[in-house]
Amino acid sequence: MDSCPVCKARYSGKRQCHRCKADIGMLADIEDDAASYREQAMAAYQAGDFSRMLDIAGRSCSLRKTPEAVRMMACAALLTRRFDVAMQIRNHMTAGKR
Repeated sequence: MDSCPVCKARYSGKRQCHRCKADIGMLADIEDDAASYREQAMAAYQAGDFSRMLDIAGRSCSLRKTPEAVRMMACAALLTRRFDVAMQIRNHMTAGKR
């Protein structure tokens, strides 16, 4: 999170916005969880457990759809021969570029 979603003040890493005092701790927790899932998905890749990688990358994407998480999920889909999932990801990514 780069800024407070309420007032757009620069995010200082605290659980409460320094400007508007909004409670943004839960959003920070969600971002931390998504990053943790991305790390777990990478560990599953390194262990060669591609189905676990797909499951965990999907969890990361469901919390915060970063380009890195989406690419990891697409790679995991290809590695597990889930071409239908890979195509859904591709179609979703290209739909926004039209």
